[in-house]
Order: sequence, then structure tokens, then C-alpha cells
Amino acid sequence: MKKRLICFSIVLLILLSACTTNNQFDQSVEEEQMAVIPVGGTDNEILERSENISDVVVELFGIDDATTIILNDTAIVGVKMAYDQQLTDETKLVIEDKVLSFDKNITNVLITDKDKIFSEISDIIFNLLQGKSYDNYVNQISKIMNKIK
Repeated sequence: MKKRLICFSIVLLILLSACTTNNQFDQSVEEEQMAVIPVGGTDNEILERSENISDVVVELFGIDDATTIILNDTAIVGVKMAYDQQLTDETKLVIEDKVLSFDKNITNVLITDKDKIFSEISDIIFNLLQGKSYDNYVNQISKIMNKIK
């Protein structure tokens, strides 16, 4: 009987400690979400501009795929280079010139060929297309920008 009572008490303590830890995590997530950077434009407009920039970039020689996310006046472009092609400084300049001439609201272009960042951008775009709010991803987009810089 005492063994059951002790086991029950231990299980109860573990469950209670797990519940309180979860609350602390929820509070930190809420605090992080409250630090919102204002975003210009509607979600659909930004998504359409992002898609159009990706279409322009993928037309360039040596680029197999492109994904773009826009945060205010910055376009973050992830590219997948064609077989035997490298993302050189010259290629970056060509992409930057193409983006800046295509979308006059863009003043800064960040370009990467890292697969992980490409996937992160694609996942954000997918979630936005599913109707999730752009504001939920501003911090994540800012982190991506810092990784590329």
C-alpha cells in the first residue's frame, strides 16, 4: 500500500512539474509574439509580390528554383542553383539588379543558396498561403535575414 502511495505521489509530482514548465514556455512565446515589427502591405499583396520576384529570378540562367519572402523593403531570395552552377558574387549582383528593377518598393535584396534557409522560406510561404497571419512569422523572417547577413 505504501509503495503504491509513493509511486502515485512521484507520478503526480512529475505531472505537476511538467504542467508548470509548459506554462513558462507559453509565456515566453507570448512575450516573443508581442514584440511585433510593423509590416507594410496586406498579406496577399506581399505574397503576390514575393511570388512574382521568385518567377523573375528563376528565369535567370543557372537557377533551377527560387523562393522569396518580403519584409518591408527587403526581399529575401533563396535559390537552388542548376547542376554545376555556383552562386557567385556576380550571380548575386545579377539577381539583385533584376529584383530591384522589377519591384520598385524593394531597396534591399538578401540572397542565399543554403538549402535549410530555402526550406524555411518555402515553409513560411506555404503557411501564409494557407491563411496564417504574416505577423506570426515576422520574428522568424528577421532571424532568416540575420543568418544571411
